[in-house]
Amino acid sequence: MIVGKQILERELVLFGEEKQLKNSTYDLRIGRIFRIGNNAHKDDFLTEHYLKPREMVWVLSEEEFRMPETVTGLATLRTTYTRQGILAINVGIIDPLFEGPISTALINFSDRPRRVQVGEPFFRIAFFEHDDIREFHRKDERVDRDRYISDLELQCHSDFDESFLNIPNFDDQLYKKLLPTVWRGVREHRGVILSFIALLVVITAFLVSNDRIKISISYDPEPAKISGAQPVPSK
Repeated sequence: MIVGKQILERELVLFGEEKQLKNSTYDLRIGRIFRIGNNAHKDDFLTEHYLKPREMVWVLSEEEFRMPETVTGLATLRTTYTRQGILAINVGIIDPLFEGPISTALINFSDRPRRVQVGEPFFRIAFFEHDDIREFHRKDERVDRDRYISDLELQCHSDFDESFLNIPNFDDQLYKKLLPTVWRGVREHRGVILSFIALLVVITAFLVSNDRIKISISYDPEPAKISGAQPVPSK
């Protein structure tokens, strides 16, 4: 395992700072915050954002990685976030030969707003040394930061709706769209609907008058008897 100043000296992390070295890991900082859905705006540089309950944002790392063929990174969300009810969708492996920033989606599963701020640590990164993997993996893992940001902005605009985890809000939006559509259909085709109802009434009346459908109502005037009940003798 690679720890301490070796992480920076071996340039596994670019644009890193020594104060971010914690025990055996490196604390990765938030460099950009990207809102999703209708709130996603290009060139909208947020310095902080208060995540509403069930809201999601994407965050991009300030630092970048330059992983050699003999090192793998492991990213886990800091407990500072998990204790507040914030979880990350994608955590895990930083592959050997990867070069560039990383990102994750943060979701607020709590019932109160939570602050996310540029410059604060969000991932703990552990580095593990191993044998050369080039014999099994020759893919170029380099990522251009500007292209990465462009793809992330597009994803925020098109892939997720702001309320995709907000079930009550989703229901409200569904009803607001569905009920007017149904009512409009009823008004536009009310002649057909009324004709169909009238036809059903005529058919039912015809069947009843020709004893095809019998409707019987019975009434029993006798009181119910309780078996096993004995009269009480009078004295």
